[in-house]
Order: sequence, then C-alpha cells, then structure tokens
Amino acid sequence: MTVTIKDVAKAAGVATSTVSRTLKDSPLISENTKIKVRQAMQKLGYTPNFAAQNLANQSTQTIGVILPVATMGNPAQNPLFLEMIQEIGVVCNEQKYMISLATGKTMAELKDSVRLMHQRKLVDGFILLYSEAKDPIRKFLHDEKIPYALLGKPDAYENETIYVDNDNRLSGKTAADYLVQHGHQRIGYVGLTPSQVVDKERYKGYSDALRDADLIVHPALYFETPDDFMAFQEFLEETKPTGLVVGDDRLALKVLQYLQLDHYKVPDDISLISFNNSVFATLSHPFLTTVDIHVQELARQAATQLLRQLHEPSLLLPKMIVPHEVIERETVIRL
Repeated sequence: MTVTIKDVAKAAGVATSTVSRTLKDSPLISENTKIKVRQAMQKLGYTPNFAAQNLANQSTQTIGVILPVATMGNPAQNPLFLEMIQEIGVVCNEQKYMISLATGKTMAELKDSVRLMHQRKLVDGFILLYSEAKDPIRKFLHDEKIPYALLGKPDAYENETIYVDNDNRLSGKTAADYLVQHGHQRIGYVGLTPSQVVDKERYKGYSDALRDADLIVHPALYFETPDDFMAFQEFLEETKPTGLVVGDDRLALKVLQYLQLDHYKVPDDISLISFNNSVFATLSHPFLTTVDIHVQELARQAATQLLRQLHEPSLLLPKMIVPHEVIERETVIRL
C-alpha cells in the first residue's frame, strides 16, 4: 500500500500543509516540527513524489548537458568532458537537480535531441560543453529563449549569454611567451579546428606573443582529419620550428608520435607546450608541459550560474573568466 502525505501528517500529528512545507524545507516550520515530520516519513517509508511536485512547480529539476559532436573531437575519447560532467553533477546534486546528456553523431542529430528535450519539457535549461562558431544549437536556444550556459566564449549574443571561460587569447600568448622566454625563435602552432572559438583565440594569442618578440608568425596547422602525417611533415619543413604550441594535450600526444616517426626528439630537437593539464599530459614520456585551464572550476561555475539564473531570472547574465597557469614538466628546454 502506497504511503501518502496524509498518512505522514496523521502519524506526525500535523496538518498536510506542514508536511508539504517540511518537504520544501520552509523556514515557516520550526526545526522540531521538521524533525518530527521526517521521523514519521522514515518510519512509514514515505518517498516524496518529486515528479508531481515539479509538475506543479513547472520545473523538471533537471539540467541538460550538451556534448559536442564527434567532428569537433569525439567526447567519448576525451576525459575533459567526463571531468566537466562529474563537476556539473556535483553542483546539481547539491541543489537537488539531475543532469541529462544530449548527444549526436552529427550537428543535425544533436539539435534534434536538444529540441526534443525542450519540447517534452524534460529539462529546465542547458549547459553547452563547447563553443562553436555559427552554432545552430545555440541559435535555437537563443531564439526559443531557453536558459543556457556556455563553456567558452560566444561568437554571438554575448550580452544575452551566461558563459564561463578562460581568457584563451591570453593563454595562447602565455604558452608562446613561455617558449620565447626559453630562447625559442622559430615557433609554430598546431590546432584542432579553426571553427572552434577556443582555437581561434589561442592562435591569436600565439600571434600576439610572436609579434611582441619580433618573430615570424606562421600559419597554423589544423588536424581536421584523423591521419595527416604528410601535412605535418610539410609544416615542419616550412616552419623549421624549435618549439610548438599545440591546441590541447590529446593532440600533443599525436604530435609527439608524428615527431618520433620523423626522427625528431622532444624536447632536444623540438619543444612542446599544450593546453588543459589533462590525464594525457602524463600518459607517456616525456611528460607534457601544459597550460592548466582549471576545467573543473569552469564546469562548476557554469552549473552554479545557470541554476542561479533559473532561480532568479531577473538577475543580470554573468560572464566569468577563470585564470590559467603553466604547469612545467619535460617537453620544453632552454636553448
């Protein structure tokens, strides 16, 4: 037999409204009464019907987390996304929210998934774990006035977007400056894809650092295909670098592999600095010198700010910048 709120009220000797307010942790109810009601719930084995409460409140108590499609870097192969999801889950759990993942093999599939989650009222808002130029999903969220937070800098609607990011232009400059300070004068940039805002900004920062040092700014090499060894060899031949700034740690492992295939030693022949300070940074020798972007703090702030906005829609939409720092390991030497 199902235990109801009326059964709890009778067992605790209070009104049903008192039980309801206790469930909401209302300050109108004394702590002693709350304890008495909760003891009655436990004794009777009462489980609150949160679905019904949420329906009455027009809230799902669920946040949708949008992963990037595989063409922007397979999220299943990138532990950074797992770190983000875990941290978002911690923040949501603290506020009695759940998370639901939106995925897709193509941008069209992903957009359909997001649209269905919204139309079926399965979530209260979304967090995007990526920032893509001219993103149709973010345009959909913006046009439909759906609450969302962005991990990364928006390429549009900046004043109408909650976003949490690093200063990626500055982090790109920091990485290149680090190589310059270690005596490197021929420095190249290897990125993931120019369509991602983060890659664009980091390349701009790399360019800033080289111009400040009166050094040649080389065109970036982007690994947009799984195997691009010949393009990498051509890039090395044209650039003749003593140092490389690489878009992230995972890509840096591929660069290390390609350099070894081409009989280069790291850091003796070519130094590397990458980004993210992920698990990839210490997966193989030499350990990667990398820029720590504090991904857990990025995710924590994105979840915190979105939930804050859901609870208080009249607040101004926040923009937050999380600092970065260089983690020195084994892939950069002083010339």
